[in-house]
Amino acid sequence: MPSDVEPAADPSRRDLGAYWYLDSAAGSGAPPVTAVEVLRAVRRFRAADVAMRIRARSDMDMNDSDMVALRHLISAEERSEPIGPKDLSVFLGITSAATAKLLSRLEAAGRLRREPHPSDRRAQVLHATRHAHDEIRRALGAAHQRMLAAAQKLTPPEQLAVVRFLDELSGAMDEPIKPIEPDESPAAAIPAAP
Repeated sequence: MPSDVEPAADPSRRDLGAYWYLDSAAGSGAPPVTAVEVLRAVRRFRAADVAMRIRARSDMDMNDSDMVALRHLISAEERSEPIGPKDLSVFLGITSAATAKLLSRLEAAGRLRREPHPSDRRAQVLHATRHAHDEIRRALGAAHQRMLAAAQKLTPPEQLAVVRFLDELSGAMDEPIKPIEPDESPAAAIPAAP
């Protein structure tokens, strides 16, 4: 695992090559968990999430787009929201030709069925089959239950704090990337080791 993912043995260590930069509390007698450690924990979670989804796709013999499409269809069905091929193209950010191939693959594998739209016979509504629901549940259900159990261990105020933090982090990641000017570099703000 990269060194920037694991917590540093010495929180006051100044590693200018690390991805995350030290916050002002490091080495100041503050509690042992710093903002940097929180971000490292988020990165470990993201790595574990990616690995879990890769295992699930491998077990189901699917590619990433197929899995994301199925999960989106299942989620939309739970909200009673009809999804058509155009909606799926937009959600996945792929062309209509790529969507047509994806839908053909899912249909051939027995994971998708198409029905005429109830009010527009020229359009289609896409549905994940019972087989697809069962496959997704088999592949991800146990992990999702363990994740829910971990979240349930938190007190209501802790849950609220996590939700707020993750929502704020999501918003921060959605901001457009602004190049850092050489004199604004976060590494430049770290004082030299004594």
